Amino acid sequence: MRALDWIHPVDLDGIAFVELMDEMPEELVNAVERRRHARKEGFSFNGIYMSKLETEPAHIMLFIRDIYRGIPKIFELTTVPTLLICRTVAHEVGHHLVAKQGYIFQPDERYGKFEYEEEMANRYAFQVLKRMNKRWRYKIGSWLSRRIASSHFISGLADWEQKKYERAAERWYRTWLLDPDREDAVAWYWHAKKVIEGVEVPRAIKY
Repeated sequence: MRALDWIHPVDLDGIAFVELMDEMPEELVNAVERRRHARKEGFSFNGIYMSKLETEPAHIMLFIRDIYRGIPKIFELTTVPTLLICRTVAHEVGHHLVAKQGYIFQPDERYGKFEYEEEMANRYAFQVLKRMNKRWRYKIGSWLSRRIASSHFISGLADWEQKKYERAAERWYRTWLLDPDREDAVAWYWHAKKVIEGVEVPRAIKY
């Protein structure tokens, strides 16, 4: 797998394999409350780290259908999927480092909350993508990801104006999947979800 070439071999030590699957099995979804909630909300599961057990070694599972969720088919042969896969693998390697040594970057890191570990795993993935983007083909892939995300966002605006709130929410969620820095898409996604649930009334979007 090309994504593994960008991760230091020492960090990969202890991970036996990376398994590709269409989607997360129901037994894994139901095993954790936040996963059940995420599935109910329609969120993606791009990957998961499975720590070492007596019956199986540590490994990473990737869920291809969710990774490709925001990528139009015309872009599937570009480096856009490679970047998303690598981001997912790197994130899960971050969780592996915590499980193996108790930290990702510095020994004085303390992990008392799941959210903090997620943040540090995201930072680890960011560092890996930063190295990848020094190569022109991945730099172009990152540019394409942002352009596709912008296209989803604009389509979401059109759906919103037509009162197609569920489609708008999906478009804005796909925007975030491709460009996690799009806080505007996140804000409008949650607003659309509340409108769908009848919690809030629609409001005009300022262009």
